[in-house]
Amino acid sequence: MRRPAWTRAAATVALATPTALAALVMPAATAAPALAAPDARFNASAPGTVTATVHNKNTQQGTVCWATDTDSKTVFGSGGQDSYAGPGRTITVSIRNLPNGRIHAQAFCAYHTPPLGSHDYTSSTPPTTVTVTGGAPSGSAG
Repeated sequence: MRRPAWTRAAATVALATPTALAALVMPAATAAPALAAPDARFNASAPGTVTATVHNKNTQQGTVCWATDTDSKTVFGSGGQDSYAGPGRTITVSIRNLPNGRIHAQAFCAYHTPPLGSHDYTSSTPPTTVTVTGGAPSGSAG
């Protein structure tokens, strides 16, 4: 008895490994270049205020760098375009009206601003602790 041609073809495909099959079906992934971490300085610049100076060392179009209070997830600055440094740019931004105490600040670079897109290629500075003084009292009294 003669087998239909499609049966032989199906048997051949079934012998292919999952990796080989994926290579036939899926296009090759192209990874975006790794991003350099930003240069960043954080300081308590005035009563209840922390200022960040962030420099984006990356030259790839579309990259942005920003600073965040990692405790409250607040982006330094207004949250608008002025809060993000484009390729080769430096920004100086602040968070105001902070209570006395410590905050943890960190700067990031990515191909998108924080609420958009994937951060698979994000780079960052180590967290920095900044002590806020002269701000609103924290905690409760008496």
